[in-house]
Amino acid sequence: MTNTLVAYYSLTGNTKKIANEISKVIGSNLFEITVAADTFPNGMFETADVAKEQRKTGNLPSLTSHIPEMSSYDKIIVAGPNWSGAVATPVVSFLKDIQGFAEQIISINTSVGQNDNLYNEDFREQANDLNVVLTVNNDAEKAIDYLK
Repeated sequence: MTNTLVAYYSLTGNTKKIANEISKVIGSNLFEITVAADTFPNGMFETADVAKEQRKTGNLPSLTSHIPEMSSYDKIIVAGPNWSGAVATPVVSFLKDIQGFAEQIISINTSVGQNDNLYNEDFREQANDLNVVLTVNNDAEKAIDYLK
């Protein structure tokens, strides 16, 4: 399924693992959403505070990764961590940068089961006019099944 892109942001490696698994199984391209190394502190709670401030002020982190040409894809799987029931700010930056993409978006959030419904609502809100067809919580198999 080379017409599918798996785009992911991973601070600790958990989301990267799921994104790699999905990409391997479906044979898609893989894109890592990156920001400057000093954007977030090391601690989870400190990172959450920084992200809340970024969202409050609208001063989202700039991406350091170059977004691939979107016209060659008909699906984008966007994988990102659930930060207190909200989309991680680097993922929000990515969603803003791809606003012209008219094809299908699938969201996968990685969390410990906290506030998944809030995350899914926030993802749809942050996606704005993007065509979000599925939101999945911590379940690569569900996304893979949808694509089959």
